Amino acid sequence: MLAIISPQISPRFEYVCYVIFKRILGLDFVVLTDEKAYQEHTGFKLRYLPKSLILYEDDIHQQDEKLLLEDKPALAFYLLTNYEEYLPDCPRDAHGRIDHTSSFVVRHDLYQKPVIHEIANNYKSILSKQQPDYQWKIRQYKFIPTFDVDIAYAYKGKSFIHVWGACCKALLQGQLQKALLNIKAHYCSNFDDPFDTFLLQQELCRQAKVKPVYFMLTASRSRYDRNISPFSFQFQQLIKLLKNFADVGIHPSYYSENQNNIIKEISQLGTIADKKITLSRQHFLRFNLPRTFEKLQTAGITDDFSMGFYDRIGFRNGMALAYPFFNLKKNTQTSLMLHPLIFMDSAIFNQNLDEKEYWLQVENIAKAVKDVDGELIANWHNYLMPKQSAEIELFKKTFNKMLPNYESQKRTQIQ
Repeated sequence: MLAIISPQISPRFEYVCYVIFKRILGLDFVVLTDEKAYQEHTGFKLRYLPKSLILYEDDIHQQDEKLLLEDKPALAFYLLTNYEEYLPDCPRDAHGRIDHTSSFVVRHDLYQKPVIHEIANNYKSILSKQQPDYQWKIRQYKFIPTFDVDIAYAYKGKSFIHVWGACCKALLQGQLQKALLNIKAHYCSNFDDPFDTFLLQQELCRQAKVKPVYFMLTASRSRYDRNISPFSFQFQQLIKLLKNFADVGIHPSYYSENQNNIIKEISQLGTIADKKITLSRQHFLRFNLPRTFEKLQTAGITDDFSMGFYDRIGFRNGMALAYPFFNLKKNTQTSLMLHPLIFMDSAIFNQNLDEKEYWLQVENIAKAVKDVDGELIANWHNYLMPKQSAEIELFKKTFNKMLPNYESQKRTQIQ
């Protein structure tokens, strides 16, 4: 048992201690304010001397960043809670998401390393000197592949009206081949759709002995929601295939929160999959704090996978392990678990890297997660890696580099 003495006991302080000491290091702890009780404690001991007061406050306001960087528990809390996104002057992009180029972790160049794990491991080194023979809990590196199914198929599963509309548009643009593909996809049951790479994904996951997660977009078509209808035969057959080897979660539509459709979309997917839907990732990684997560919890979601960058790969919150969402408005820890998204294909493609720089980033991020025995959650989109494309080959190679035994496999091949 670890005893931590603090000037005050607060929900914020207990939360950050839970993440650092219980979630990452596996230590039970108690927070004390009484010096005598602290001195009499026979187990591990730590004394917290705050520089920032963020952990003892109830309100939300601009923080002194210099003090945060000097006060590691305060820094951890600031990152874990996405504190800056609650501020009224938080810079945002056209989709209402935080502008990451202006975010705290990017400005201070913290996003390429699991900062909170490093903080925890520093405390572990201090505590190990107090009890050198203590047997720390061992956690293994884990790779979790995920897939966002924004557009299940390039041609299959479209409605009759949509097919003929697409044909007319293609013909007007002089694209006869594209018009013919739309017709064939509608009338040929064995049509080979270029976006249908799901069996390949299944085989890769089977060989690697990992269970993927698929996030399904089930909304009606809109400017940003372009999947086939969840009521189509093709969509329902796809769900039957996926649930045999993967977990299936909801990909709430772009406008779902504005139109209060989250519960409806989750219910639709649950009916099709014949199971309770408890996993979620926001479309476009678009969310509002704390409103989006409050609505997801109300709808029965227990685990969300939205906490990642849309324009780069890395550690948005300094974490490589799931952790509970802390609602800053209510100043309380919740039961909703947030799973950090560390790699996403579209995010790294946005950087227009050459091949050498691409692999350097992939290998560095995988190594950073492995070094802290974390969970590397990676995300791909099937429509970005069609059959017989360079992207599908890139996906396979990237997938393999993220496996736990990749380094040993590489050494075996060299020998």
